[in-house]
Amino acid sequence: MYHKFKTLTMSDSVKVIFFQLQIGNSSFNTGKVSPVYFAWIRNNFGKAVFTLPTSFITMSFSLYSIFTANIHLTLIDSNHKCYEPYFNKYNCRKHIIFNTLTHFTRFNHTCHGESCSTICQRKFNPHDGNFGYKVRATCCRNDYSSSQINTTQCLNIPEKPPWYVAWSLLITVFLSVFLAGFTVNKFINWFLRSAQRYRKFANTPVYVISNATRCEVGHVYLPDNLKSPGAHLIHAIQFTLCGMAIIILGYLSFCIQRFPNVYTIYPSMHMTLLPRTLIEFGRIEVIWNCSYILMIVLADITLYLYTKCNMGYSLQYADVLHRYRYTSPISFHQSYFQVKIYCYDIIVDLKSLKIIQLMLDLVALAMILINFILGSIGVLRYCLFMTETLTFRLRSAFLSDKPTCSFFNTIMSINFTILSFIYSGFLMLHLLLIFQAVFRFILTTSAFIVTFASYFNFIIIMAIPFMHYVIQTIDTYIRNDHIIPERIVRLQQTLDQEMEQILQADQGDLNIYVAVTFSDIIIDLPEMLENDNIRYCLEYYIQRMKHMPNHQMTDGISTLTIRYQRLPDNHVIVELLRCTNGCRICPFQQEIQPVLSCILHHLQCQQVNNFKNRLSSVYYHLENSPGGSSIAIPEQLYQYLRYHSSPISLNMGRVLLNIIIIAGFLSIFILTAMLDYRSKTFSSLNSAIANTPIIYVATLLSFRNLKLVQLKEEDIDKILLVNMIQYRRGYRLFCTRGIHFQPFVQLIKIATSNISRRQDLNIRRELNDSINNTDDSFFHPA
Repeated sequence: MYHKFKTLTMSDSVKVIFFQLQIGNSSFNTGKVSPVYFAWIRNNFGKAVFTLPTSFITMSFSLYSIFTANIHLTLIDSNHKCYEPYFNKYNCRKHIIFNTLTHFTRFNHTCHGESCSTICQRKFNPHDGNFGYKVRATCCRNDYSSSQINTTQCLNIPEKPPWYVAWSLLITVFLSVFLAGFTVNKFINWFLRSAQRYRKFANTPVYVISNATRCEVGHVYLPDNLKSPGAHLIHAIQFTLCGMAIIILGYLSFCIQRFPNVYTIYPSMHMTLLPRTLIEFGRIEVIWNCSYILMIVLADITLYLYTKCNMGYSLQYADVLHRYRYTSPISFHQSYFQVKIYCYDIIVDLKSLKIIQLMLDLVALAMILINFILGSIGVLRYCLFMTETLTFRLRSAFLSDKPTCSFFNTIMSINFTILSFIYSGFLMLHLLLIFQAVFRFILTTSAFIVTFASYFNFIIIMAIPFMHYVIQTIDTYIRNDHIIPERIVRLQQTLDQEMEQILQADQGDLNIYVAVTFSDIIIDLPEMLENDNIRYCLEYYIQRMKHMPNHQMTDGISTLTIRYQRLPDNHVIVELLRCTNGCRICPFQQEIQPVLSCILHHLQCQQVNNFKNRLSSVYYHLENSPGGSSIAIPEQLYQYLRYHSSPISLNMGRVLLNIIIIAGFLSIFILTAMLDYRSKTFSSLNSAIANTPIIYVATLLSFRNLKLVQLKEEDIDKILLVNMIQYRRGYRLFCTRGIHFQPFVQLIKIATSNISRRQDLNIRRELNDSINNTDDSFFHPA
C-alpha cells in the first residue's frame, strides 16, 4: 500500500491525495451532516486545491480532481481492541488518525520548499465555502525548531483559502444572476413572439413570416387559440407539465448552490443529507404549486365542458378571457427609461405632497429595480401578463355573471389575482434559478479550464472541432429560421408567374398522388383534376388495383402521371404517362381507361379561369394585425418547409441529436486520453501540438457525415418554389403525410402477392368481364 502511495506522489499533477479510511466495518469519511477527510498535501498549491469551497468544486463538475488522487486505507489495531475505547471520542480519534497518517506517509515536518508535503484534515460543512461560512481545514506546519510533530497544533491551526477565491465566487454569482435575467427575458419574448405568429385568417391557420412595419410601444396582442374545446385540455396538460418541470428544476438548482456538498462528485459525499427545514420548505412549495396547478386544470376542464356543450363562456368575462398581450420587443430597452421616469415622479410627488401616489411610485420603483438588476424589466412584465391571463381564466370558469353575485365575485377575483401573482412570481423565480445555475456552471468550469489550461491541452485541442461544429450547427439553425421566411416573401411574384405559365400551357403533366392506408384511400389531386367524378373513378380503379398481382400499393405514396395536350380546335388529348406501379406501358390498360375518359371529358369542359378559381392561397396579407400589416402563409405549409423539407429544413430535434452524437465522439476521445492523464506528456504543450494534426483529422472525419449542408439562396428558392407550387395547386399529402409508408403491411403484401402467371391471367379475365358488365353510372358518384 505504501508503494502505491509513493507512486502517486511521484506524479507532478497530483497535489492532493485523499485517504479513504476504513475503520472496522464502517467508513470514517461518511457522515450525514459534515463528512471529514484527511489528505496528503503538496506544499506548492496543494493547500489551495484542498481548501477550495465546496460550491466551487460542485459548480466546476469536480474538475479539480485532476490534481487529486485517493487511496483506501484500513486501520487495524496492533493489539486487538487496543484503541477501541478512544475511538468513541471524536477528538481522540482525530489524534490517533493524524499520528497514524504521519507515520504512514513518513511525514518530514522539517522539510522546506515546494517539494515538501504535509497532512491535512477538512470537515465539509453543509454551507462549506458559501458567503458567511468558513472552510474548516487544518494542516501540520513545517517546523525546524521542534523534533517531534505536534498533533494538537496540526488540529487547531486553521487553513484559509486564498482571499481571491471568495471574490471569484461573488463575481461569478453576480454575473450568473445578470445573465440569467437577460436570458429569461429573451427566452420568454422569443416564445411569445413565436406564438404571436400563429394566427387564423378566414378559418385557415396561418403563420406570419414577415415582421410588422411598425410596432407599438408597451404591448403586442396575442391571438386567441383557446376557443376550441380540445385546446383547453391541451392547455391544461402543457400548464401542468411545464409548471412542475420548472418548479422541480428550480428547487434542484437552489439546493445545488446552497448545499453543494450533497452533490459533490469528488470526493464522494452522497451520504450527506439535506437539512430538514429545506426538505419541509420544498414539500410546502410543491403542495402549494400543485394546488394552484390543480385549480387551473379544473378551470380548463370547466371551460372545456362549457365549450363542448355549446354553453359558451361566462358572459361577464368572455371578451376579457381572450385579451392576451405581452411586452413588445421594443420594450427590451425600457428598463433604464422606466427607472429614470419613476425617480422623476417620486421627486414630483414629494414636492406636491401626494402621499398615496408617492407610495405607489416607491413600490413600482422597487419592483422595477429588482428586475433592472436581473437584466431586464421584461421578466416583471411577463409575470404581470401571466397573472392577468390566469386570473381571467379562473374568473371565467368559476365566477357567475349574475348581478346578485357581484360582491362575491369581487372578493374571489381579488383572491384569484393574489394567488396568480404569487404563482407567477414563484415560477419566474424558479426559471431564473435554473438559468442562473446553468450560467454559474459554465462560468466556473470555463474559469477553471482557462486558469489551468496547461493541464487540459489535449482535451482543449480535441474540443476545438467539437465547439466549431456546435457553433456552426446553431448558426445554421438560426440562419434557416431567418432566411426561409425571407425567401418565401421574395418568391411571391415568382410564384404567380410560374402558376400563370402552368395554367396557360397547351400541354403538361398532371400528377395524382395516392396513399393507401389500412382502411382508407387518400387521393391528392391538382386543381385541374379536382372533380367528384374523377375522384370516384380513381377510388374505384385503386380498389381494383390493390388486388392485382405485383401491383401492390402499400409501399408509400403512389404516383399516377397523366399527360394532356390542348389542340387548336379546343380538343384535348389525354394519355397515361406512368401508372401507380411505375409502368410506362401498364399491362392493365383496361382498368385505367375509365379514369382517362373521365379526365378527358373534364378537361374539355373547363377553362383556365375555372382552374384559377380552384387554386389554394399561399400568401395572406394581414392588414389589421398588431403593429401594422404583415404577410402570412398557411401554418401547415410553413411547418413543412421549416422543419421537414429536406435539404433546406432543420429542426431542433435534429440539431440536438447531432450535438449528442458529436458529444459521444468527443467523450470517447477524452475517456481514452484519460488512460494516460497522469503522465507528464499528457499535459505537455509540446506533446499536444505534435498530436494536433492527428487529432484534428480524426475529429473532422468523425463529424463529416453529420455536417449540415448550407445551400445557396438560389437553391433554397428552387426548393421553396416547387413546394409552394404544389400547395397552391391543391396538393396536401406532401406536407401532411410525407412519404407515408406502412412497413408491416408492405411485408405482408410482399409475402402474399400472387406471382403465378396463370393466376395472373385468370384475374385479368375476371376483371375484364366485370368491366364489360359495368354500366355508364360508373362515371358518377353513387
